[in-house]
Amino acid sequence: VEEKIAAANTVYEENKIEWGPQIENLRKEYSNISDRLANAAEAGQAVATKEVATKLLAVLDNYDRAFQSVEPETDEQKDIEKAYKDVHAKIISTFGELGINEVKTVGIEFDYEYHSAVMTKPSEDYEEGI
Repeated sequence: VEEKIAAANTVYEENKIEWGPQIENLRKEYSNISDRLANAAEAGQAVATKEVATKLLAVLDNYDRAFQSVEPETDEQKDIEKAYKDVHAKIISTFGELGINEVKTVGIEFDYEYHSAVMTKPSEDYEEGI
């Protein structure tokens, strides 16, 4: 039995010398591939989140316009408005969970590095550039 163990250890050591560097290179390659795949998955998730958020912003804009233009009169209409406001709040909450937060713009100086605008609207309430 001792001879078999010694022979097996000898074969193991010989193979380790011959194949050890190749096995180590394969382990490193596997690790690199795993890291690249993980990074690609993260990047893909960020792109998908951005696309969905951009499309949902148009929906939120429609909600905001609707809330400003419609005044519920009956209890039934008030219940419907509450349901829509609950959905609106849930979307805003979900955006927050994804790290997407509202950019405050009213009453704040316009910063070209941070804000984006197609046009400005003059106002007597604020100085120019705010």
